[in-house]
Amino acid sequence: MSIMTRQERERFVLDLYYNQGKTYREISKEARISPRDIEVTLNKAIEEKIEGFKEERQQDNSHARNNQEQHLSLYAQAYKLFSEGKTPIQVAIALNLRESEATKFYKEYWKLKQLHNLNMVYEEIRGDIEPFLKLYKLAKRKGMDVKQIVNLLEIANNDLPDIQCI
Repeated sequence: MSIMTRQERERFVLDLYYNQGKTYREISKEARISPRDIEVTLNKAIEEKIEGFKEERQQDNSHARNNQEQHLSLYAQAYKLFSEGKTPIQVAIALNLRESEATKFYKEYWKLKQLHNLNMVYEEIRGDIEPFLKLYKLAKRKGMDVKQIVNLLEIANNDLPDIQCI
């Protein structure tokens, strides 16, 4: 028997064990290696096979997820992107949507997330949210909480007609 490299010897051991059905003792004599080295070679081959299966399964799962996402309807893709924190403009770009479609999907997403009150207010003010943002920023700067703001507005609402008459 000629001198073999480590890889050649491992392939020879695997061939004797798996293809020819030889025992450890028979492989030990034929390959001139110890039974412990045979076991190491076989365990290494098994681990490599397991890793190969794991990688293959991960690739299959990845392909399946990609295929599943490609088969999602346009609105489902939009909802998914919104749930990941994407803005309407990012969703419009990602899905090649017009502004009206992205806005429609965003409002539907709000409803699905039980934010219908927010949508109702948005519709009532016809998208002019700037005064609300100004009030929010001012209250935040002054360290006011929601309850304090509501109380202030109630006081102002009750007394404002009297003040305006003066």
